Amino acid sequence: MNVPVLMLLQEAAPTRFELTAGALAFMLVSMAAVTALAGWCFSQILKGRRHFDPDGTGPAHSPVPGKVESGR
Repeated sequence: MNVPVLMLLQEAAPTRFELTAGALAFMLVSMAAVTALAGWCFSQILKGRRHFDPDGTGPAHSPVPGKVESGR
């Protein structure tokens, strides 16, 4: 018999995997931190802020009047 056939015929060794309390806590805290960071990043990107880019690559006029234009 060749090796691939032997690999298909073998059985997996019975293993017992237990997650310790420390590992579970670390996993939950890590997942919560990554989810919170991703949520914060999405909220910063998707906020409805108006953006004015005066270097010539953005719109020609500001969407809101600035301090000089409003006379303050």
